[in-house]
Amino acid sequence: ILHDSLRPQGRVLVQQMSRGAKAPGGGAFIESYIAPDMHMRPVGETVGLLEGSGLEVRDVEALREHYVLTVDAWRRTLEERWPDFVDLVGEETARVWRLYLVGGALAFEERRMGVDQILCVRPDRAGNAAMPATRREWYGADR
Repeated sequence: ILHDSLRPQGRVLVQQMSRGAKAPGGGAFIESYIAPDMHMRPVGETVGLLEGSGLEVRDVEALREHYVLTVDAWRRTLEERWPDFVDLVGEETARVWRLYLVGGALAFEERRMGVDQILCVRPDRAGNAAMPATRREWYGADR
């Protein structure tokens, strides 16, 4: 679907929550209360699926350590605005999300979960990707 949705030389950035090859994945709690359709897989498996569709993987960035900080910031905001959150979703749902954020930060810290961004391009028929040669050029550092 992604390949066919992109024009030739089009790019897509895929972000996924991931797990190690031997880690258990989301589990019953996440599947029941947080994201019933989440299927965490190792990043290498996702890369293989993307390449198998005809996309060219250009970059993979792991953001696990960043997400330890991100999820903790979300938790602090939840605590600071607890009454507003409870008014919005109810006490039970608010408690579920508090538990998820605390557990999520720990899972990222202990390397049981990760977050990865995968940059892909759909080359044209001649194999041209129209991508700059280096990350420095991607980010416009030479401008």
